[in-house]
Amino acid sequence: MTTDGFHRFAGLVGTYIQRHGDEVSEQEAQQKLGGLLEVWRRSMHDRDGVMSREDGSDLRGDELRLPKLPATERSVATKNDPLLHVTPAQQADHAILTFHNLMRGFDSMVVNDNRDELRLHLSAEFVMIRALYETAAAALWVLGPDSSDERITHSLRLRFGELTHSRKLTIKYAELADDDTGLQAQEDFVAGQLEDLTQMASQAGLDARTVRKAITPGNLVIEAGQYVDELSPALTYWYWSTASSIAHAEPSTINLLADMQFIGVDVRDQPIAHVEPSAVAIWNHLDVAHKMISQAHELWNRRAAPPSNAPA
Repeated sequence: MTTDGFHRFAGLVGTYIQRHGDEVSEQEAQQKLGGLLEVWRRSMHDRDGVMSREDGSDLRGDELRLPKLPATERSVATKNDPLLHVTPAQQADHAILTFHNLMRGFDSMVVNDNRDELRLHLSAEFVMIRALYETAAAALWVLGPDSSDERITHSLRLRFGELTHSRKLTIKYAELADDDTGLQAQEDFVAGQLEDLTQMASQAGLDARTVRKAITPGNLVIEAGQYVDELSPALTYWYWSTASSIAHAEPSTINLLADMQFIGVDVRDQPIAHVEPSAVAIWNHLDVAHKMISQAHELWNRRAAPPSNAPA
């Protein structure tokens, strides 16, 4: 720090030069985080198994439109391997199960063993929250539409994206490893699955071209945002995008979502700060994820109930 005259950072050592909330706000955010995790743990921590759906429900109707293809109608490469994870119920159930599996990891990471103290980190929470957004968004996207055609289209598009990713992974690995052993067989198998997916779409009365379009994670959270009254496509995208930036280790976003306490200046006379996690920033992001999954559960209950019992 220069000694010529009154320095512009004089008196700042030990003070916050960036903070998402005052001391009270930080304490309140920690209490909210702890409270949410306790409520989640009591209600969902041990959730396992397939979620139920009733005869006559929307989800059961969707399943009846996507029966397992008989072996005689499958591609040559998939005679012994029927295509799985294609119905809206299967996709949504898997997404919700994955969300709560991730929450187990989040809870273990953030709450100490005695469950009386939070251990917050600069980036780890945001990386997991990004995954929470994507799994909740998948459930919302397939459960949200009132139209069976649209629910099935969304479900098959998710499966199409998974299959095409599998194919690209196989091809890229063979290229990088300079080893194409088994590559052709795997390519043929995935091509056969895509053929079966097209066949199932046609039998469900859909234009097969509409299901052969993958959706990116960013567009998925945008479209999912319309199904949560307290959120919007713009908000879900913004929160997902900032969490993604941290997952990519972008220093500007990590600093943006952290609190900074002034230490001194560097050789360029620029401020140096101690960077610490902000409970306010973490709570704001986690709260969005739980609004998304809460709506996904409500939509499941509505779609899984017969018409006379479906929640309003």
